Amino acid sequence: MGVPVHSVIEPAYDIVIEDADGRHLWLECLQDLEIARQRLPVLAARYPGTRLTLWNHRTHLVLAQTDGY
Repeated sequence: MGVPVHSVIEPAYDIVIEDADGRHLWLECLQDLEIARQRLPVLAARYPGTRLTLWNHRTHLVLAQTDGY
């Protein structure tokens, strides 16, 4: 028998917010990089002065980051 195949696509990109202590708190997880890049400034407008980071879900490689503490 073969191994069952799941059709669920795992999200590849996270947008996280960095709190005052430097901890990363998850905001959103997306599958498409272009959509994730578009969402970053939208979310940043909700959290002025706070650093938001877009990174690869598995590697945590930073792809974009907003200004902030």
